[in-house]
Amino acid sequence: MERYSVARVSGPSDEIITRAEARLHLKIDSDQTADDALIDLLTTAAREDAEDFTNRCFVYSTWELRLDAFPDRAFNEILLPRPPLISINSVRYVDADGATQTLGSDNWYADAKSEPARLRPAYGLAWPATRAQMNAVTVSYLAGYPPIEAGSPLDTTTNVPAAAKAAVKLILGHLYANREAVMAMPGGVAAIEIPMGAQYLLWKLRVQDYRLSH
Repeated sequence: MERYSVARVSGPSDEIITRAEARLHLKIDSDQTADDALIDLLTTAAREDAEDFTNRCFVYSTWELRLDAFPDRAFNEILLPRPPLISINSVRYVDADGATQTLGSDNWYADAKSEPARLRPAYGLAWPATRAQMNAVTVSYLAGYPPIEAGSPLDTTTNVPAAAKAAVKLILGHLYANREAVMAMPGGVAAIEIPMGAQYLLWKLRVQDYRLSH
């Protein structure tokens, strides 16, 4: 298996639920603003927790996948984590001479319908040779549920599955009510985990954690 790293490099600009929705779920009156910063922080944490559990990206963001080299066996494909894929921004690599090159879009094609999405060389072509160094290949792409582009501002959350939004609310409520890393239980101490109800909602959205390249 090739070594890789993947990271979100920008976004999301909006959270999966609004502050007003979070307040309503937590039963906090609109005139009580003392915990607003905490609610915002926990909403982000809840969404990231749900994304990690499902291996998905919910609200559209830019990601970078870095590989030490292009794959050179089997189907010659790269799997892009955190589906669904929206689009590929660029495929860059360090060539044998140490220069950074951008691989034009006519040299590869992406299958956004698969989860994770697949990236392969165009028909009849092969991936170019790279310098033997760490992170020689960088794929930049947009992932998340597609925004609704009509109107302004851009609506980035309507297409997110209802199950994901409901699970984030359950996780948020759990985090808000239990603000320590552990909570006391009869007979001892128990670590706080994702609530069972949230897990139930998220399981059907979970993506198998396949190898990223073959």
